[in-house]
Amino acid sequence: MLRRRRTWTAIISAVLAIVLAGCGSGAGAPTQSAADDHLTIYNSYKVASLDPNESGTNWLFDWGIAENLLQVDESGEIQPWLAEKVERATDTTWNITLRSGLTFQNGTKLDAAAAAKALNRQVTGSKASQVYMDAKSVFTATGDLTLTLTTPQPNAMVPAALASRDNAFQIYDVSVVEAADGDSTKIAGKGAFTGPYAITSWTPENLEMTRYDGYWAGTPAMAAVTVKVVADEQARIAGVQSGQADLAFYPSPDAKLSLDGRTDAYFLQSELALQALLVDMNLTAAPFDDAAVRTAFLMSVDYAQLAEKVANGVFDTATGLYPASMSYAVANQKTDVEQAKTVLAAAGWTEGSDGIRTKNGTKLTVRFVTQAQGPETLALASAMQAQVKEAGFDLQINNAEDSAKVKADMSAWDSSIGLNGSLSGTADPIQPFLSRWTTGGSANAQGLSNAKVDAIGAKLQTTFDEGERDTLLKEAQNIIVTENAYVFAATYKRFLVVASPAWKDYTVSNVRAHLRWNTAP
Repeated sequence: MLRRRRTWTAIISAVLAIVLAGCGSGAGAPTQSAADDHLTIYNSYKVASLDPNESGTNWLFDWGIAENLLQVDESGEIQPWLAEKVERATDTTWNITLRSGLTFQNGTKLDAAAAAKALNRQVTGSKASQVYMDAKSVFTATGDLTLTLTTPQPNAMVPAALASRDNAFQIYDVSVVEAADGDSTKIAGKGAFTGPYAITSWTPENLEMTRYDGYWAGTPAMAAVTVKVVADEQARIAGVQSGQADLAFYPSPDAKLSLDGRTDAYFLQSELALQALLVDMNLTAAPFDDAAVRTAFLMSVDYAQLAEKVANGVFDTATGLYPASMSYAVANQKTDVEQAKTVLAAAGWTEGSDGIRTKNGTKLTVRFVTQAQGPETLALASAMQAQVKEAGFDLQINNAEDSAKVKADMSAWDSSIGLNGSLSGTADPIQPFLSRWTTGGSANAQGLSNAKVDAIGAKLQTTFDEGERDTLLKEAQNIIVTENAYVFAATYKRFLVVASPAWKDYTVSNVRAHLRWNTAP
């Protein structure tokens, strides 16, 4: 059972103090000596840019390159990292103390002035950061290792922001990044970050890194790391089996069955399933501009079957928008095909001889978009196709290479499933809430606009009391799912990895920290 992250509890009082304990990770020394070891990873997604102001740089966190002031541990708890202490002095003022002796990988000292420069660049220039923090927020160096954050209004999201992986508040040498002037090849090899591994060369398809011997927490376990994009899942797995790769990320659940009993590759999974595969519906056009049709669609899905049979037991059954272990989760997703039929009939949809319903001569067709880069989305959609047909839906699957491009044209799709979780990569519910479900949100692809949801989003940003925030999230789920059926979770996903025999004891991260300084076979 996931322990509830204590971000909210820690900021109930007037002062939040996150006190350093040990050297940060608490994981001890590397399990092997600092020999000339090379880790090769096959991955499915490109590293699109090295400038934290650009999209796609969350991978800098995943692969041990960039770090934040705070970090989320495997249980979802926010912990000190580059900052040894963060204190809320007033509702709009936060005091931050850096740990001493920090440097960028190029040897430049990381002091408060350098940290403030990076953080202010993110606040003013990164759309991802502005989901967490108003662009008028200011970080000011007040000493060699101390800085102050001033926000224009109370902001309860500050700890989550400072721990976020989604290129919001990574710490980096601004002079290097700005000198590159948008050319990521000019950032590679310049030691602009603080993590255990420094980039030596980069293309969107291939990332080469070497150990940073001056890393503050200890000597990184691996001498060098390669992250290579191999789009085809079977090719990634074959690379592990042939010895070309040590780890292959993002296999489909089917790989569990195909690798069972083999000794040339091992199927691994994270302990916790925190990433929802959400089903969005296009609210701007028929058939899902009708709440009755959306409700019937939600009730037509067999969530237990998706988790237990389609996903071979590596997913958790979805009962609502959030994992059931979260204190704010509401179990409001129910499978009831007969009730779905009743709802559709009452809305004027008549069952045809082929089982598909029609209304005014129009079939109940759903153009359903999946992600070719996420093979589990197609497997789940295929199962859903048969499930929802029982109620009268004709689900037509488009396994898109670029699902975002398809969804940008609101006339080209009706519903979709994707790796667009209700929790951020660092287990925060507020950032996804604001970006996905408030009017004009940066990831609001379905056209959701509800004044009550917007009002709740605004309150979530400024409410420090944990109990009150739980209540707000529960209220929002009733509006989003129970009353309006705007979106629902198909299942909850564990992170999956295929490992070589030498790496069969690799621990798969719950929070996408795939490569820590002490990660070793």
